[in-house]
Amino acid sequence: MMKGKEQQLDEIVSSFRRISHAFQQLLWKEAEELNITPTQLIVLRKLSVHPDIGITGLAELLHLGNSAASGVVDRMVKAGLITRQRSETDKRIYHLAMTEKGREIREKSKQSLRTHLLPLSNIPIEDAEELLRIHGEIVNILEQGREKKKL
Repeated sequence: MMKGKEQQLDEIVSSFRRISHAFQQLLWKEAEELNITPTQLIVLRKLSVHPDIGITGLAELLHLGNSAASGVVDRMVKAGLITRQRSETDKRIYHLAMTEKGREIREKSKQSLRTHLLPLSNIPIEDAEELLRIHGEIVNILEQGREKKKL
């Protein structure tokens, strides 16, 4: 019976690796066509959903440290993709926003990714909801395991 559980675990891990790999390849191709990095593409996606977010909030959304997120932001500001504005109320905080160039790239990306990912909308809603529920359980299990290692 143990072999069955071990095989199941291996198949789950393998499935996630294949999905992650396929998505990363799609993201790399998309970013390359837009002349930006995949991380920059993800930042533009996050900024479109969370306008005026700060670097710390962005770092959390990207699952990066503040210094790594800061480096990405610096390069994107230099490339004219985003702006960084100091908060009026708290001078320690910077708010990020897309420039017109950033918005144009984001819009092109949205259209292209929508075309590539549209077939996912053919998954029956009940199946998609079950998939997301199970993914949530897996994330919780993995995060609990990560937290235990920190102790």
